[in-house]
Amino acid sequence: MKPLYKKVLDRITPSKKELFAEKKLVEEIRKKLSKIEGKHSHLEWCGSSARGTHLLGDKDLDLFLMFEKSLPANELEGEGLRIAKQIFGENKWELAYSQHPYVRGEINDFEVEIVPSYIVAKGSEKQSAVDRTPFHNKYLLKKMKVKQRQEVRLLKQFLKGIHAYGADLKNQALPGYGVELLILKYGNFDKAIKAISKWGEKEVILFEKRERKAESEFINPLIIIDPVDENRNVASALSVEQYNKMKLAAKKFIEKPSEKFFFEFEIIIWSKEKIIKELKKREFLAIQADFPKNTLSDLVWGQLRRYLRKAANALEEKDFMVKKTNLWSDEDKVFFLYELNALTLPKIKKVFGPPATDTLNADKFLTKKRKLISKPKIEKGRIVIEIEREEVSAQKALLQFVNTCKKEEKEGIRECLKNAEVLTENDILKHYKGHFAEHLTKYLEGKETFE
Repeated sequence: MKPLYKKVLDRITPSKKELFAEKKLVEEIRKKLSKIEGKHSHLEWCGSSARGTHLLGDKDLDLFLMFEKSLPANELEGEGLRIAKQIFGENKWELAYSQHPYVRGEINDFEVEIVPSYIVAKGSEKQSAVDRTPFHNKYLLKKMKVKQRQEVRLLKQFLKGIHAYGADLKNQALPGYGVELLILKYGNFDKAIKAISKWGEKEVILFEKRERKAESEFINPLIIIDPVDENRNVASALSVEQYNKMKLAAKKFIEKPSEKFFFEFEIIIWSKEKIIKELKKREFLAIQADFPKNTLSDLVWGQLRRYLRKAANALEEKDFMVKKTNLWSDEDKVFFLYELNALTLPKIKKVFGPPATDTLNADKFLTKKRKLISKPKIEKGRIVIEIEREEVSAQKALLQFVNTCKKEEKEGIRECLKNAEVLTENDILKHYKGHFAEHLTKYLEGKETFE
């Protein structure tokens, strides 16, 4: 295994030149800060770059501008933004938002974030979510051995290779801090992979004693209790699908270790002929929409997933059975995919009522206002009526839902749906190119890239 790991680490470990450049920039920012008058205390360098666990090319610097907790929130915000803007100077920057605004931008080819934060005694006493981050940094710097940094890099790249890494809601994956905690828990990459392959339906990872049972408090498949704040699950964003993918990948890797688990190999896109042949075996509809602009990406992805489920529920309410749903976006266009049992249904629908012997409920069932096609019957002891379906076309039912949502949904998703269209299989084929073609190929193949 060592030659494989060395080969991977050679490709993902930042160079000495890159490490020197980032440390130099932090020193320059600290020097600049020392000349700025204000109510701040000091600057803390946090994140994976501060701990030496980041990957090659990850040029993110997370800098926390620390203030005493006695400072009112409005002053923290005002002072934090004023000082951050001075640090960026003529460099490109923009306002971003967490629980309060912060400044992010580019300095010397590094993506720099300067986040105002309170000095608190411990992570659980935070006044805002960002206040616990410096404690993450202190905890890991104290607990993690130097040699474990490369083990973290291996596990990060493994999860990146199988698309189960990152803190954003787009991927619903495991954040970098969670990966570091797994290495801290299991010791090294090999032991972590072995443990992941044996995880059950629900896995709880603790670092400190805890009186309350995490299983009853959190509903997630993976629960990593934050050692600096026991009320937080570090893996809260991880979906069931991603959790199962991690377990499968770990098992497959143990069976046959390969570089393909760490680096995604090029997907061989199916020809249009092959796609047409495969689509003939299935029943597909899709909604094509625009990715909302000027809205936080994480907020958008949450809304898109909610809408994906909502549309599927609307189809099922009209008796269309949705086998699978899928969401894809390049943050320009959005495709909501629905695989159904059938695209059309019979005009006549049988409705089964209560047992004929249940006279009270039978009367209620029969007196309900409905347009009956024929007289009520009794089948296997139950009252049965036949009525005409409101809609027999899945395409029309979905289009009706989309048009209704254009008026009723919240601002972000409403912007997304402004020019939304319902696509048939032939319409989907017109968009079969680029990254969407890769995604559709992968979906229809029905297997992961590492399999």
